[in-house]
Amino acid sequence: MIGSTLQPGSRELLQLFAPTRQVYLDTATYGLPPTATLHALVEAAAGWWSGTAAYEEDWEPAGEACRELIAPVLGGDPLRVALMPAVSVAAALVGATLDDRSVVLLPDGEFASLSLPLVAAARLAGAEVRTAPFADLTDAVDGTVTLVATSHVRSNGGATQDLASLAAAAVSVGAQVLVDASHSAGILPLDADRLQIDYVVAAAYKHLLCPRGVAFLHVGEGTRVPPALTASWRGLRPGADFFTTELDDLTDGATGLDVSLAWHPWVGARRSLELLGSIAAVDREAWCVGLATKAAEALGLEPTGSSVLGVPTSDAPQTVKAILSQRSIAAAVRAGEVRISFHVYNTDEHVEAAVDALAPLVKPR
Repeated sequence: MIGSTLQPGSRELLQLFAPTRQVYLDTATYGLPPTATLHALVEAAAGWWSGTAAYEEDWEPAGEACRELIAPVLGGDPLRVALMPAVSVAAALVGATLDDRSVVLLPDGEFASLSLPLVAAARLAGAEVRTAPFADLTDAVDGTVTLVATSHVRSNGGATQDLASLAAAAVSVGAQVLVDASHSAGILPLDADRLQIDYVVAAAYKHLLCPRGVAFLHVGEGTRVPPALTASWRGLRPGADFFTTELDDLTDGATGLDVSLAWHPWVGARRSLELLGSIAAVDREAWCVGLATKAAEALGLEPTGSSVLGVPTSDAPQTVKAILSQRSIAAAVRAGEVRISFHVYNTDEHVEAAVDALAPLVKPR
């Protein structure tokens, strides 16, 4: 375990990542792993290749370690964290709770991994789906809504949802809340239990710096999810027979929702989450959001309150990609926007590089 005194952007921390001349501002697409994560993956692959690994000792325990490590990031209890392969799978499990009396509220333009499983489940159950602008979602929560689902930080643009206000509005009418924290977990504070958020899902390959194939579902205290259609031996009670048709053999609560682990990604994820845990949460937030805010202000844009910033451009995507490539800047380029995102391995120099490259491209508002 790395010590608990690492500072974001410091030379000591940067030495724990691969040296690169590239200005990497694309964590919102995928985060960069620390070297310890890469070494763990190589070791796991070598044990697989040679046939010398014992999965019960070398690989499987990584899931339990990750459950413990992620709980404080989400503001909840490890025993209410389910181990998932992707956000869409977790969202589908929540969708399985819908019936023909349910009314689901989503933000306009919500990312498909959260929205589509719920829309599909609503169609099967005969439930109603409504949408509202992201910034106005809280105002759209009324007494008929039974589930409101939203990203904490938007993938497109980086805007931040006011979860305290949204959760309070939902609690006041007895509605459940599902939050996708894929673009906030590890950066922004999220106190799921205090806010009484029923479900938090998070993909770990972005700002949590884990390998792809690792995700989490935190279930709020008192929130019950029926046995999952994805149930497997991973969710069985200790000592239960693997060859069973009894749902009562599953553990109670979130751990009974576990999906069989893709072992090697979880072995790597453990190291990434340990690294993040060695940096104080307040320091991670201040550094990453601070860099994004500096970039926004220098470009004449409104800060998003997150580590993600969408920079509007009028140039063709191919032109923008060419300009960024010439300057060795990695960012996500979509029609009308360059998405830049900052993490603990970014520095003030990276902000300056982004501003120099993007300032001539910013579309006037």
